[in-house]
Amino acid sequence: MEVKFTKLERALKADTLVLPFIEGEKEIETDIKLKRVIKPALALKDTKGKKGEVSLFYPDKKDVPKRIFLVGLGKKEELNIEPIRQAYASVAKKLVSMKINTASIVVPEIGNDELSRGERLRPADIAGAVAEGIFLSDYSFDKYVSPEKEEDKYQPLKSITFVGNLPKRVTETVREKLVIADAVKYARDLQNDTADLVCPEYLAQQAKAIAKEHGLKCTVLDKKKIEKLGMGLLLAVNRGSNLEPRFILLEYKGDPKSKDKTAILGKGLTFDSRRYNLKPTKFIETMREDMSGAAVTLGVIKGAARLKLKKNLVGVIPATENMIGSRAYKPGDIYPSMSGKTVEIGSTDAEGRLILADALTYIVQKIKPARIIDFATLTGAMLITFGDVVIGVMTNDDKIYETIYKAGEATYERVWRLPIYDEYRELLKSDIADIKNLGGRPAGSITAAAFLEKFVEETPWLHLDIAGVSWLEKERHYLPKYGTGTGVRLMIEFLKRM
Repeated sequence: MEVKFTKLERALKADTLVLPFIEGEKEIETDIKLKRVIKPALALKDTKGKKGEVSLFYPDKKDVPKRIFLVGLGKKEELNIEPIRQAYASVAKKLVSMKINTASIVVPEIGNDELSRGERLRPADIAGAVAEGIFLSDYSFDKYVSPEKEEDKYQPLKSITFVGNLPKRVTETVREKLVIADAVKYARDLQNDTADLVCPEYLAQQAKAIAKEHGLKCTVLDKKKIEKLGMGLLLAVNRGSNLEPRFILLEYKGDPKSKDKTAILGKGLTFDSRRYNLKPTKFIETMREDMSGAAVTLGVIKGAARLKLKKNLVGVIPATENMIGSRAYKPGDIYPSMSGKTVEIGSTDAEGRLILADALTYIVQKIKPARIIDFATLTGAMLITFGDVVIGVMTNDDKIYETIYKAGEATYERVWRLPIYDEYRELLKSDIADIKNLGGRPAGSITAAAFLEKFVEETPWLHLDIAGVSWLEKERHYLPKYGTGTGVRLMIEFLKRM
């Protein structure tokens, strides 16, 4: 998508202009010519300015746009960043549905008044929210669809012009949001594509491509090297698959002078059959998205590199399938981890924590970062706890949580912390091994995190269970149906605030 910037007087020559309208306002503050053509439309009271309401009219006048959209922002006292995102998501969907691929968007001038929740909105915040709503909504995964007619194909927006007296900080923010949205869409594409294509080797190829594009270091360990490292848990999960595992490392040095380094760990389960604890119908059909943590990790590194963030990052992805086969691991088996701890298999569906455990040991022993952040579609229990709205967080570091919480509030990829008390740790005790991988049904998300905690040692660590938010059965505002890419925006905001 091409992004442009202009002043209102020049935008009057555009074919399509989008104007903001606050509910309860009697008129729209805009150019005198536009006021004259809009006044009759407002007099009809068909347009009330309710949040997300999009109205269209055709002025049929000279020297004004052919089409004018009015987008409702809701009541001023209830206005904040997220309603603005949602309102302009509605605009993007309306433009795409009408096959309008070029439009001029007037950025709202709300002022620096106190708004809802005590927020003060800067011009860059407002323009950024407008941009996110439009950019994130303009998405469709139609790679395998053969439309009857060429015009039936999804036609993305080609060019958006942001209109107003926009200082450099505002234009920089808009361009930044476009880069981040592209990273989110990249993650969505990985989530949505078939497990036949998005296999462990494909994820490795994607990491190599990102490294080549941005001059990064990429290391891919094959099965022999994984065996040599003693990653018994990753190898156990891989046993039933005819595809070999991969252990992927993608390093971005945005601040070579600093020794501070963040490891971002993403679960790369490219298909999860659940093995002998087989997933039933209505669950197994979407298990290609069990690599969403890997998709987020790759998306974050890709976005950080394009933004040239002054941070040092290492993306780590243990990648494998969890398949049924004659050699598949079984409940009751015991396997050694890279750390030396032995693990009793209580369920072959608790496989994500196994591959993450070996990855955590590798990170602690070989990378030695200042902190570890992991993303994983780890537990169905998280969907029961928070639905598809909130990311469950467990951590051993209060400061990291404070930062991720604020980042979540800013991006609306919200997080909430769950505790890891000793009573939960007790549930993982095994009579025949050092630890078991399942604590039972109660507090399933917490005991899964308690298992991971055993492998981080003293390293500051934060675990994000994205099982509920990574995949939607119905689109919501700027989030599409199926893969959402949730976590990319959150992590980039976290890194900027860190």
